[in-house]
Amino acid sequence: MQQNLTIGLLSSDPGWEILLEQIGAIWEIIPPDADLSPARYSAIVANGKLSAAAANRLMEYLNHGGAVLAEGMELRNLAAAALRQRGALIEEPATKFQRVGEGYLTACGAAIGRLITNTHARRQLLPTPVVRVLPSEILSSTNKGFHRRGIHRQLALLHALRSLPFPTRWRFPGNVPTIFCYRIDSDHGTRQQIEQLHHLSQRYHVPITWFLHTEAHEGWIERFAELEGDEIGVHCHRHRTFKGYRKNVENIRRAIALLGQQGISPRGFAAPNGFWNPGLADAVADCGFLYSSEFSLGYDDLPFHPWHDWRKEFGGVLQVPIHPVSPGNFRRVGATPGQMIQHYQQALALKVDSGEPIIFYDHPTHQQWGVTEAVFTEVCQRKIPAITMGSYAEWWIQRSKARVEASIHNGVLSVQTHNGPKNLMLSLEHNLDNRALVAATATLPLDDIVWDRAIHLPDKPPPARGYNFKMLFHSVEDALTRLRQ
Repeated sequence: MQQNLTIGLLSSDPGWEILLEQIGAIWEIIPPDADLSPARYSAIVANGKLSAAAANRLMEYLNHGGAVLAEGMELRNLAAAALRQRGALIEEPATKFQRVGEGYLTACGAAIGRLITNTHARRQLLPTPVVRVLPSEILSSTNKGFHRRGIHRQLALLHALRSLPFPTRWRFPGNVPTIFCYRIDSDHGTRQQIEQLHHLSQRYHVPITWFLHTEAHEGWIERFAELEGDEIGVHCHRHRTFKGYRKNVENIRRAIALLGQQGISPRGFAAPNGFWNPGLADAVADCGFLYSSEFSLGYDDLPFHPWHDWRKEFGGVLQVPIHPVSPGNFRRVGATPGQMIQHYQQALALKVDSGEPIIFYDHPTHQQWGVTEAVFTEVCQRKIPAITMGSYAEWWIQRSKARVEASIHNGVLSVQTHNGPKNLMLSLEHNLDNRALVAATATLPLDDIVWDRAIHLPDKPPPARGYNFKMLFHSVEDALTRLRQ
């Protein structure tokens, strides 16, 4: 019998669709009249409100050897159905996998869909072991990357319990383990500071993705057009992020016009202070950007197309999250350059282990050239490909268009991929301990696969909850700065 390696999503949900696309799973929304057989679906995500009839169908799927990841309180509905059918109580803790008939059931313990589409932000501490007083930043109130890693881990384990590999579209071009991008928000940077950063990037062959504060560089914007190999994006003209659409679009278009005079056609946008709101999102979309990057919407995560709840549709502009800690954050709490270097080396190592893009950012005015050089040195020593954010965004969008089908029959894996980039690879995970990258279109016996070490998916969020006395001070200081801009 042929075993499909497809995940079924019980009902349409923007948050779950974002997660499954980030993970790169092979998935579909289950049609109303679909046959819920373990052969058709390697796992099912039981999201949304479950009717008694739906719960009974899922229980039948489980009894015949399927695997279900239930969202939040829906696990209780499944437990009630199991109790009625089998007289067996299902344990509720989200970390446990319960055997139901021949299948397996677990839960994610929260309304994941709503968490992923949450757009609220708040000031919070930035986790790092290198300083006693933690720096802070205004970030998305939901650590979406942490939830995405948890869902990935649970889906991989459900497949492992069924003795199946978990296939996903790999996150990077070809078989590279990660990529590095260096983002610079040019806020008030002088020409000398810009030249210093450019010199370092040329010396280490690391391209920079510049997001320009055009008001600060009027009179010499043409210099940015000469930075060979770098990418030029828009930060702003006036260094402000407004709440409404009109002021945002006027500010952005002024910057685009100044860049256009120098023959620069920007593809990327990054808002001042990392702020994001509906008015800004609509302005960015109408200005024709390929991608944007705001850590008040997402950070330390994989790219995604955000859900625009006010329009009830996905935004057309890709969001590219970054590691939201700059040397300026450290400087405000008295960190030394050595401590900053230690943090970035640790963050980089964690990104490599977890198979996530390494996207660091800085500002020219911080003038932490030694820190920048240490980061570039680490990237070069590890032989990590350094590319621009626009290059990665363009590739990711092509990845999202790929349509993959995978199945196993008589111990042979068959994979067919349509519309994806030529250098797309398929990642196969086995028991969370082993991983293999195979061609996106291939037929090969499972016994012939050469397994490597799997990516590490941390099961705990960084310990950064809390408050310190500097958070209030920095909030007031930042508010006063924005009023003067």
